[in-house]
Amino acid sequence: MTLLSLPMLVVENILSYLSYDEIAKLRLVSKPFNNISMRLLNRGFLMIERRHALALKNVKAQLPRRESERRYHPLARHCDILTSIETRISMLNMTYSKFIDNGICCFIPGKVIDEISRVLYIVETSKSPPRAHEVLQELRDISSMAIEHFDDKISPALRRKLQEGVAPPPPRPTPPAVLAPIALNHEIVALRRRSILNARLSLYLAAQYKKFHKRMLSYKRIAGLQQKQIREYQKKQKQQDNCIADLKRRIEECDIKYSELTHTNQAVGGKATATENSTGTQPLRHFGSQIKLDLSVLPIVLPNIKPRNPLIKLPSLSEDRSQREQNPGPSTSNQSPKGRVLSTMAKIRGLTNEIRNLTNISKSIEGRLKRPLRAEDDEILSKKLKQD
Repeated sequence: MTLLSLPMLVVENILSYLSYDEIAKLRLVSKPFNNISMRLLNRGFLMIERRHALALKNVKAQLPRRESERRYHPLARHCDILTSIETRISMLNMTYSKFIDNGICCFIPGKVIDEISRVLYIVETSKSPPRAHEVLQELRDISSMAIEHFDDKISPALRRKLQEGVAPPPPRPTPPAVLAPIALNHEIVALRRRSILNARLSLYLAAQYKKFHKRMLSYKRIAGLQQKQIREYQKKQKQQDNCIADLKRRIEECDIKYSELTHTNQAVGGKATATENSTGTQPLRHFGSQIKLDLSVLPIVLPNIKPRNPLIKLPSLSEDRSQREQNPGPSTSNQSPKGRVLSTMAKIRGLTNEIRNLTNISKSIEGRLKRPLRAEDDEILSKKLKQD
């Protein structure tokens, strides 16, 4: 099995690892090698032209528009090198393109292609390349010698062929009759392998697509559920905001009622002190501080507790007088002054005892309000109030 029995793509791929100068020298081996080398040299010259055009375009896009500013720009040397390469490529094109298009010859100087690719690599990789005449000295010498040699030795014979109208040689020779079935079998095997690999790849991609499609559907469902939960939470938040506003309003109302009740109790305490002063007895100490309210009067809404009416009323002297008028007892006009004083003292002592009972009850209620009340605590409290 020889090298030429392989498919042309394989042979070209093997030869592509060589330099263009070595490929140009391989033309002397045989006609098949000559044809393959001609294709590779022509292709290499076209590729180097495109690479140079792209590099020059990128450099010019980064340069300023003014000519005076370009001289001091960091890419000035890059631009000089690329423009000088452009002149060399245009000269080579004028020399060889006419005969390459007619299929009579190929781009002969492969060393020129290698030198141009070396200079382009320096321009693309280095930020501060050397000066243009230092880098392009070898390229100028090689290209000028190639052009002179072609014009003096090769172009006259090629021009005579063009004038005579000789048909150009076929670009791809047919393999020998003996090696044709072997090469065909190798190509068929390669095609089968490629088709099997493509089928496996398509199956793998289809499986991956199904898997990702299922994941996307599951993620969409999760996103929908999360959106529903967010809406429900927003509704609950609105309801809680309304409840908080309602509770604030009720607390304000309770504060107002509490302040009104404290004012009324202070007025009652003032009347009691006035009666003590009028009777001439010894006043009670800290009488105002001992007055506290039954907090069950306030309509505070707590869990499992309903507002209830107060069980104990605060006694006052005005109520005492009204009871006397309704139930007249033995007249005190006949009593002595000492008896009157004793009776008033007894009444005041009764008032103080009732006030103390009220303060104790209010303290116990305040302690119960600080912790959540139960139904059993409420029953015990009502029994205590009834006993008092």
